[in-house]
Amino acid sequence: MIKKYFWLWILPVAGLVFGGMMFFKPAFDPAALVKNSELGGRRFSVPVTEVVSPQYGIKAYLLEDRSNPIISVSFVFAHAGLGAEPEGRAGISKISAAMIGEAAGGMNSQQFKEKLEDYAVSIGYSADKDDFSGQLLTIKEFAPLAFEMLRQTLFEAELDSDDLKRIKRQMLAMLERQNESPETKLSLIANREIFGNHPYGRNPLGRKDDIQKMTTQDIRDFVAANLGRDNLIVGIAGDLTPQEAGRMLDQIFGALPEQGAVDRVAEIMPDFGLETVNVNQDLAQSVSFIAAKGTRRTAEDFYPLYIANYILGGSGLNSRLNLSAREKEGLTYGIYTGLSIPDKSALIVGGFSSTPQNFARVAEIFSREWQKMGQEGVSAQELKEAQDYLIASYNLRFADITAISEMLVYMQKTGLGIDFLQKRNDYVAAVTAEQVNQAAARYFTPENLRMINLGKFN
Repeated sequence: MIKKYFWLWILPVAGLVFGGMMFFKPAFDPAALVKNSELGGRRFSVPVTEVVSPQYGIKAYLLEDRSNPIISVSFVFAHAGLGAEPEGRAGISKISAAMIGEAAGGMNSQQFKEKLEDYAVSIGYSADKDDFSGQLLTIKEFAPLAFEMLRQTLFEAELDSDDLKRIKRQMLAMLERQNESPETKLSLIANREIFGNHPYGRNPLGRKDDIQKMTTQDIRDFVAANLGRDNLIVGIAGDLTPQEAGRMLDQIFGALPEQGAVDRVAEIMPDFGLETVNVNQDLAQSVSFIAAKGTRRTAEDFYPLYIANYILGGSGLNSRLNLSAREKEGLTYGIYTGLSIPDKSALIVGGFSSTPQNFARVAEIFSREWQKMGQEGVSAQELKEAQDYLIASYNLRFADITAISEMLVYMQKTGLGIDFLQKRNDYVAAVTAEQVNQAAARYFTPENLRMINLGKFN
């Protein structure tokens, strides 16, 4: 199943608030991961090909690799996520994603799952605040069967009422469990504080009342209105020729309606120069979420900010934040920053957790290091070490074939270019200290920083 966001393979994001969960980055030594790696100096030698299906003209990026008889197909229906949900149907995108992958082709849920297992086929769907996504993984031998089963999920989903009742119970249980995790509760608070009434401010799981009254007809209506050929983006990796890929695209997706979801969600750039929000709750560990204005993925200052962020809080134990708050003073188990770039916004995000008695000190360290990055920038040695790691570790992010097919989708979605895999490391290597420091001065300022905290503060 596509993991939103699939651009996590190009951004060292440690925590994301927008999916309804916030994860603190585990401590690690990034330099050790690539020091002796055989992949470190290698580049993608196989070019990506644009495939156009012969009958319907459906386009896809293909990275053909015959070294293993495995095929991964990732696809996205753009703008068909949370923002496409009609009033009174909050959560319908996620329920639809769960239901169409549950049973299809005249089989019930148990029969469908058993057939997938018997032929080592994996099919999954997901939905997030921007998109409705799907994923297929199969071995070459059973590719025809796998392609047909994927087609069936799109056009012959069973949508059994008992399956819907079970999935609704699961969704409602997940909603209840959101209150049990401080990190999840904080993420929901942060959504509302940062984005307000914008769709990004909603609970990504939906609303209890809406979920309870959803019907199979609601799912049919959502799928019919939002999954179309014009908002379909496909990435294919593995043992498939361009000719085979073209035929596959027509077979699986050809019967989709020509038009899918319309992009109705507005761009938003919140005001981050607002006062800190403290939400009191009796917790053993207080938690903080930090947000600031960032930059778009194709902006000129993306890579300079990318590197500055890595040095500040994206490099695990070696980051400035970790060295100051964890290694030197032992005040937190995790502190980080990362880049988050959903379709309609561009953010720097961050966070930490600490005991209530140490929380104020960690917050002070975070603010101090944030401002120091903006005022002083980075040293030549810091820049070199960051570039060396980001270049050497890049190929390690594609350790499985699904990561490659997902990256091919993202390259198309954001306009990175068909030769991005070959050029990415050149983009990192070309960044100068002056560019990094200019970006740092622009983004790491006191007025471009918002803290939202949950825990004991009195």
